[in-house]
Amino acid sequence: MARDVQVGSTITADDLTTASVSADPSLLPIPAEELSEVVGLVAQVPLSRGELLTQAQVSTGNGLAAGELLVALPLRDGQFPARGLTPGQPILIVPTPGPTAATTDGGPEAGPARSIEATVAEVGQSNPTTQVTVVDVRLPADDGPTVARLASTGALAVVLLPSAG
Repeated sequence: MARDVQVGSTITADDLTTASVSADPSLLPIPAEELSEVVGLVAQVPLSRGELLTQAQVSTGNGLAAGELLVALPLRDGQFPARGLTPGQPILIVPTPGPTAATTDGGPEAGPARSIEATVAEVGQSNPTTQVTVVDVRLPADDGPTVARLASTGALAVVLLPSAG
């Protein structure tokens, strides 16, 4: 790999490079003559610069496991940790009071009361005009619509969870 590629990202020619390695039956890297076939495939795992690429690490899929959805969270400063977020980090999406919180009677407009666990898939660049950073998160399919509705209101905060392990 010529550079790091996030899980779920489409591989470009600029992401790839060639290397000479000794023949070893335990290594199964993609041969240099097949690199053009890798362009356009999707990284199924995080790929690191300098790593040998194998067929098991790429496919035509979107990088989501069965039962997972990808949801975009448009976030402003203060809605996520100042240190930022990186792909693979486990997070908690916490509903927060919206601008009409004082007049909410707890009815259906009040929004979800529970926090939802997710994993950061990708972090976009902050838009200098809107001051919004879009963070894509992977989460269970059952929670996707709830989080999408919550994201549309902006009434949420992202809490960084400890890494598993």
